[in-house]
Amino acid sequence: MNKFLFLICSITLLASCANWKKKPKAEHDATYIRSFHEGVRLKLNGQDQEAMDKFNACLLIDEKDDAAHFALAQIYLDQDNLDQAAVHTLKASQIDPKNEHYQSELAFMYLEVKKYSEAIAVFEKLLKKTPNNPTFYGGAAECYAKLGDVKKGLDLLNRMENNLGSNPAIVIEKFKLLVAAHRDEEAISVLKTAKKKFEGEPMIIANLVDYYLQHKRYQEGFDLLKELVAVDPNNGMALLMLGDMQMQSGDSKNGLQNLKSAIKTDGPSIDQKMNVLMALQGQEVMDPDMESLVLYMRKKYPKEAKAHSITGDYYFKVNQIIEALEAYKSAVKCDPNVYPIWNQILLLEYQFQQFDSLVIDAEKCIEFFPTQALPYFVLGAALNQQGNFQKALTTLETGLDYVLKDADLKAEFQGQIGEAQFGLNHNKEALVAYELARSSAPQNAFVKNNYAYRLALYELDLLKAEKCIDEVLMTFPNEPRYLDTKGFVLFQQGKYSEAKIFFDRACGGSDTKNDKSCIEHLGDVLFMLGKKEEAMSYWLRAKELGSTNKALNEKITQKKYAKPVF
Repeated sequence: MNKFLFLICSITLLASCANWKKKPKAEHDATYIRSFHEGVRLKLNGQDQEAMDKFNACLLIDEKDDAAHFALAQIYLDQDNLDQAAVHTLKASQIDPKNEHYQSELAFMYLEVKKYSEAIAVFEKLLKKTPNNPTFYGGAAECYAKLGDVKKGLDLLNRMENNLGSNPAIVIEKFKLLVAAHRDEEAISVLKTAKKKFEGEPMIIANLVDYYLQHKRYQEGFDLLKELVAVDPNNGMALLMLGDMQMQSGDSKNGLQNLKSAIKTDGPSIDQKMNVLMALQGQEVMDPDMESLVLYMRKKYPKEAKAHSITGDYYFKVNQIIEALEAYKSAVKCDPNVYPIWNQILLLEYQFQQFDSLVIDAEKCIEFFPTQALPYFVLGAALNQQGNFQKALTTLETGLDYVLKDADLKAEFQGQIGEAQFGLNHNKEALVAYELARSSAPQNAFVKNNYAYRLALYELDLLKAEKCIDEVLMTFPNEPRYLDTKGFVLFQQGKYSEAKIFFDRACGGSDTKNDKSCIEHLGDVLFMLGKKEEAMSYWLRAKELGSTNKALNEKITQKKYAKPVF
């Protein structure tokens, strides 16, 4: 519905009902009066069809009752049935031609159903009675523009100017009429003259900017954009366009500032703001204002998943993982049907070993995306870590069916199935699963490392374990977790001095000084080398870090080595 019709039709419900409730004519009987008032009550309750039945019953008694026709027109209007609304509005206005409200509704109804000539006739009649009503001038001007009758449209706007005084809105309507008639230079001249008369008026400058940009007169538009931003610094679209043009012209300093200002103003859509933020996040050096911008977006659009997601992306990039996870989880609360956000949550929880949270979130994700393989994999891995091996096995076997062409993911599924089988003391089945994993992705270092570690832990085949981990170290000679596995294999072989070399290398990096497994292994090998006091300090440190080895307390209390139990 156009803006003028909206002004007329968006009157309050009580105001609308006042017209319906005009006292029925004296000659109407009790049946009519009861039907009419019942129709009003039903309409107020939102029971439109029942209300229409009552008003139609009134018209069966008196087909020339304007109140019943107008009431029906309003209901049809609410239902977007403009044709029937127009029919009943016309009848109401014909029955009571002196009712200005009926005439006004009729005029705008004609405008909405594109009967411009009929609308003009009614508007002109109304303007004779109320020559100072700007709404009627606006409606009539729009009709003349639609008909392409520039002369009459301009005459009308001149009358409006004489009666109401000159103002920017009238100038802009003249400009639009002239542009519609392809009298562009004349239209531009009107705006330029008005720009001097109404100095600093944003509406006039904005219309000039729009015209220049639409007609690819970019330099003129660019110059005026600067002026528009100066007089209207909260015009978000102007800031956005100016910033974009400045960036393209090489003025990145001012361009960035204007783009960032546009994010914190009304006007640009959330998607336009998101595009700016994503461009900012794509820079090599993080913009110092980025955190304040993403937090503004979260506050401005608290129910939009993308606002929380961009915040999570920022925190992830600056390595604030707790804050990133919180933002991503807020995003899926707003819209749980966005898989990439779930994917990010699950991978972060998996990477940072937040297994309890991972089980909960992976199960939620599977509810929404039951055919995505990754959630089953991380859920199975987390369940293995919790010692819930049977549920892990069921989960992993279900998820494996959804792995299509990703050989590495398939191998890792089979490896975790092997972990679950080991946990269930099904060593034979576990070995089969790990061999399948190796054949699925022969170069997958993660799978081969885990296989080597399990072979050594359960002392099943130490030579195969050594072969597997040596293959991995050929590609990743300095990776701490792989060095740790090599040391453990050597330890299980009784080669303690050689094992210590690898444990020292594995635990020596800044990323592994707090690795509970590596620390405990170093304590074990020190004990075997006769350095019992040093060994005890490492065991205590491993306990402090949260080692899951059930035999660790025994080692500490008995002050001697015990085989690991998980």
